[in-house]
Amino acid sequence: MVNSAKIAKGGKISIPASYRKQLHLKEGDKVVFILKENEMIISPLSIALKKSRNIINKYYSPEESLVDKLITERRNEAKNE
Repeated sequence: MVNSAKIAKGGKISIPASYRKQLHLKEGDKVVFILKENEMIISPLSIALKKSRNIINKYYSPEESLVDKLITERRNEAKNE
């Protein structure tokens, strides 16, 4: 589906109603803007966070505490100094 919008004063644009409905966006919801190869992607913040979590989970198991791992690494580095 292709749609267009006009940039208004202050750089504001309106997201077409059909897109808002499809993405379940309501007034006050947050979105993120991603620049990729000279294109702008507008995505709901919840979707962007979910994608980020999925990327992180590829490298760390959900049971593994990243905070505990960082603390252990820092302690080991301090011992080696």
